[in-house]
Amino acid sequence: MIRTFTITILMLLIAAVSAQAATVRAVVDRNRVMVGESIRLQVSVEGGEGEADLSGLADFKAISRGSTSSFQMVNGRTSRQLIHEYALIPLKAGNLTIPAIPVTIDGKVHHTTPIRIQVSEEPPADSGQRDVYVTASVSTDSPWVGQQIIYTFRLFNAVQVAEAKFQKAPAFDGFHAEEIEDHKTYRKVVNGREFIVTEVIFILVPVKTGSLTIEPAVLQVGLVQRTRRPRPFAGMDAFFGRTEMTTRVLQTDPLTVNVRELPKRPTGTPFSGLVGRFDISASLDKTDLQVGDSTTLAVTISGRGNIMDAMAPDVPAPLNFKTYADNPEEQIQKAADGISGSKVFRTALVPVKPGEYRIDPVSLIYFDVDQGDYRTLSATAFDVHVSPSATGATDIDVFRGAPGQPPSLKKRVEFTGRDILPIKDGLDALEKERRLSLLAFIGLMAVPFLGFVLTLMAMRLTRKDDSPGRVMADRARQALKTAAADGTSDADFLSALYRALVSAILGRQNSMGTSLTWSEAKLHLLEIGWDKESADSAARLLEEIESFNYSGQSLDADKRADLLDRSRQTVRRLLR
Repeated sequence: MIRTFTITILMLLIAAVSAQAATVRAVVDRNRVMVGESIRLQVSVEGGEGEADLSGLADFKAISRGSTSSFQMVNGRTSRQLIHEYALIPLKAGNLTIPAIPVTIDGKVHHTTPIRIQVSEEPPADSGQRDVYVTASVSTDSPWVGQQIIYTFRLFNAVQVAEAKFQKAPAFDGFHAEEIEDHKTYRKVVNGREFIVTEVIFILVPVKTGSLTIEPAVLQVGLVQRTRRPRPFAGMDAFFGRTEMTTRVLQTDPLTVNVRELPKRPTGTPFSGLVGRFDISASLDKTDLQVGDSTTLAVTISGRGNIMDAMAPDVPAPLNFKTYADNPEEQIQKAADGISGSKVFRTALVPVKPGEYRIDPVSLIYFDVDQGDYRTLSATAFDVHVSPSATGATDIDVFRGAPGQPPSLKKRVEFTGRDILPIKDGLDALEKERRLSLLAFIGLMAVPFLGFVLTLMAMRLTRKDDSPGRVMADRARQALKTAAADGTSDADFLSALYRALVSAILGRQNSMGTSLTWSEAKLHLLEIGWDKESADSAARLLEEIESFNYSGQSLDADKRADLLDRSRQTVRRLLR
């Protein structure tokens, strides 16, 4: 009897929930923000289940913060509420509108009420009124082609930053770019307010002339801020002044660099190709020699600029000297002020006749960026005295020693007036040679060909596939292993899953990259032939992982297992 009564009550509750008319609504935590600040948006669904479609938010970037559901009973009436939470980041200033958001429930489309948002411009960077902002600058905006310049990206933050990553890395079209791995961090006071400044530096070398534009760098950061007063959706933590996390998207201004062409060189000028500031020096280890002795001329080119492109200079050795060049030694440093270093070119000189000789100066012609013209440098000249060999030798043969060592002399072969073996001049010196059969001859001729074929096959079997698709597939597999490892923190776990999905998606298209938005991921999956439902599911998985990563929510064991399993299935399908 009790069991029947309980079942009846449950059926009545279910019927009451089902009979309730479905309603949707959208609310935000504030209507006035600055560019780059985030807005919390809640889309609540009562009387049913449905997914909100935010594809119409052209003026905002939407990041999902997850969903929650609850049952409540008011005046004997039971209702179920499903809440979808999002972070919205306005992409421009002005009076913007969050349009009516469609929510499909049981095949019927419901719409929320539009919401007006006033977005104001941020105060100037040097005002000290911003909590966080970014800047970009170059050391010079009118370099010569081939001249290195320094691009500096700076992040200023006066509040705690939980995570920062490039949503769009700096674009350096028309430049060869190298990033300095060591990032500089220091404190700076701006209009009376102290900021922590983080610098990311790139060394840029323009490879073409004209007006080149460095596109804006877009950085997404998570800010941990202490709430001063209760705010909607913040719960009891906000009431007691706890911390909360907000997402900001920061963007630098574009930069224009006018690259000048090098002036015309005088006819016959042997330009070294070096652009910057350089110096040249030379040394000779000894100037008094005997015929057959060796002396080493060391020419050092040093300076700041494209030192790595320095080629061995022409050594004006006398005609009666043999020369043997060694491999150059280089010491190159990459620092915040550019590339600098030196290259040492060593040449062994061996005289073959006695006499007085002069080794003319080694010259270097480079383009001096300070003077804006070509500059000729000369090293020291050397006078060399060569005396006859103590052994009276006149025929000298030289070979090069081990790398880094000067050439040494071969042991001289002296003629003794007789052959090593006596000459056979009788008829018995002639022996009849055995002729090869045709089959043996063909077999001998085929041996080189078979060896070539076997070598080629071995090379193909052992050749490493370093295509972008293979590299990204390996990254995806390694990221999954990292995520599955015991003791992995929530942040590392989520970052590894994000990296695995992005690497697998881009690798499938044989391209490289480190980040994708959920909409970009969906577009890539559709392009490789996935159906709309599967592409949307995988893209939403990427969005869910990113949302957990930025929200700072802790993951229980069940949720970690669920995310890992879904990520594994998606990656395996992509890598098949």
